[in-house]
Amino acid sequence: MRKRHATRILIVTLAAAAGFALLHGCALDRPFAPDDVAASATPASVLDALRNAYESMSLDAYANLLHRDFHFVFADPGKAPFDRGADLASTGRMFSGVAQKNSAGQDAPAVAGVAFARLEILGGWERVTGDEVTWSGEADVMRALIQYRFALRLERGGRICASGRQVVYAVAVETEDWDGSLYWRWQLLGQRDL
Repeated sequence: MRKRHATRILIVTLAAAAGFALLHGCALDRPFAPDDVAASATPASVLDALRNAYESMSLDAYANLLHRDFHFVFADPGKAPFDRGADLASTGRMFSGVAQKNSAGQDAPAVAGVAFARLEILGGWERVTGDEVTWSGEADVMRALIQYRFALRLERGGRICASGRQVVYAVAVETEDWDGSLYWRWQLLGQRDL
């Protein structure tokens, strides 16, 4: 009898704890926008989001940053630009933390971390005119020249450093918040290596 009583108390206690956790979690855990509305209200927010996505090695954050028409244009005119899917696949391999083959079929070491030493705008943001952005029909595209330097910390020691200049393209996109309201946030439309 005593054993049955103890078992019932245990079951009731666990059920109450699970119910409390479930209800408490539902009451406090509301859906939220993927980014801070105020922080994404300027074109400069794309650089902050880019730095955060790389340094946290978050493919979800990086994908959320990229516009559906995103293109990465390499400095080498013989290399075809990456569209959004190709860029996410390449970045996903880097963020995975697993040694793999790179796009050239060579062994690529596992990346354990990313740290920016520099990611800054040279000059300021300006509106794109003419047909500089040929891959998207978006209007009111902004561009900026940036300078960057970052290091990839490798899993088995060592680092790979990258630096250079790029033109980045950003565009404001109307986005639905968790409560159905709409707001504008900036996304990365493209990058062009120099």
